[in-house]
Amino acid sequence: MTKQERLERDIAKLAEMKAHEDELRAEGYRYIAGIDEVGRGPLAGPVYAACVILPDDFDVPGINDSKKLSAKKREELSDVIKEKAVAWGIGIADNNEIDELNILEATKTAMKRAIAAVRDMLSERGLLESEDKPLAQDMLLIDAVKLDAGMPSESIIKGDEKCLCIAAASIVAKVARDSFMTEMDSVYPGYDFAGNKGYGTAKHYEGLRTLGKTPIHRKTFLKKFDENPETGHKAVRKEEDGREAVKMAKKVYAVRKGRTTGLFMSWDDCKAQVDGFAGAEYKSFADPAEAMAYLGIAGSRETAAETFPEGVRAYVDGSYDSASGRFSCGVVIVETDAEGNSETTELNAAFDDQEAAQQRNVAGEIMGSKLAIDHCIANGIKAVEIYHDYEGIGAWADRRWKANNPLTQGYRDFVAEARNTIEISFVKVKAHAGNKYNELADRLAKKALSE
Repeated sequence: MTKQERLERDIAKLAEMKAHEDELRAEGYRYIAGIDEVGRGPLAGPVYAACVILPDDFDVPGINDSKKLSAKKREELSDVIKEKAVAWGIGIADNNEIDELNILEATKTAMKRAIAAVRDMLSERGLLESEDKPLAQDMLLIDAVKLDAGMPSESIIKGDEKCLCIAAASIVAKVARDSFMTEMDSVYPGYDFAGNKGYGTAKHYEGLRTLGKTPIHRKTFLKKFDENPETGHKAVRKEEDGREAVKMAKKVYAVRKGRTTGLFMSWDDCKAQVDGFAGAEYKSFADPAEAMAYLGIAGSRETAAETFPEGVRAYVDGSYDSASGRFSCGVVIVETDAEGNSETTELNAAFDDQEAAQQRNVAGEIMGSKLAIDHCIANGIKAVEIYHDYEGIGAWADRRWKANNPLTQGYRDFVAEARNTIEISFVKVKAHAGNKYNELADRLAKKALSE
């Protein structure tokens, strides 16, 4: 399609979407306001609503359902809409209101606030009748939701595809909320809010498993996750005596030869042990007993002790106390000799740094990595593998992620300097997946906060 053909298509679409509003004006309605919301489905952040009144002669092509436009196009159109609109307003209901009211009622609350904001703008611009003049009749066109706003209204299914003023409202709301969630990405790093805008992506769930919930998460949207962080739901089976027990629905991974040998409950953890390891031997099983037989281990899953090849491994984790604003780290260093004998060293520390504490658990895990490296250098260790559950610990150190604050920049530079003395590699593991050293590092971090 040529540029001219696209323009002609957009002009035709503009006329089509204006048709209903033109009919309403012909019936005598003065202001026709479109209302739409964005953000009903995410796990975090507020729900936004926008209300927009466009002038009769609005002639900007390209307006459409915001979901069908690129982010750049939405931003461009949002500026034009707000500039040319008779009036516009935004209403917000935050995550606490969503949890208290439910998402539908919170959405209606946000819409009513957007309407109130439009009335305020009309009043400021002298576009509302004075008390001594009769009221003119206005109309609300709402995308799908039935709203009691005390004035004539019409709920239109897929209104953002059919009505110009609703589509304009959807664009304004979307741009405003996306901007807010991008800001939250710097306040609460680790959840990819800038990318997912609070929706339940893989990176978002990984952040939840690693860092926990933020103050902007919707608790009522995370009940299934709370029951089972791995799958989002709890499967239940009946024991022979009638008791309920959690069902083992996932595969068990047995590593017979790798960085660490033993049983692992997730593919990510298994992969961390075998990926790039020469001659690695591993296999998945539905039955843990078969996995233990593969490893030559008898008895229950809990007896499957890990054994290590020669080398030094450091398991690091962080914790954060919202009440005090302090954060901490826990470190378990496992040194294994050529005969397979292992010796562990446990380290922890707590920190009171308000700026760094904005990174919450991540700040602790960063400090844990630094503490482990310092310990290894001080003890003449020439190489260490650092096992971490937050991806940034390795990504910042290896410069795969951009370090955009003093904490991560300082950490990146610290690792670069340390690599002049010691060989450092990073292994990403899944949080709280049952590895005893990861769990011990987590307990050590929490212990440091309580001391």
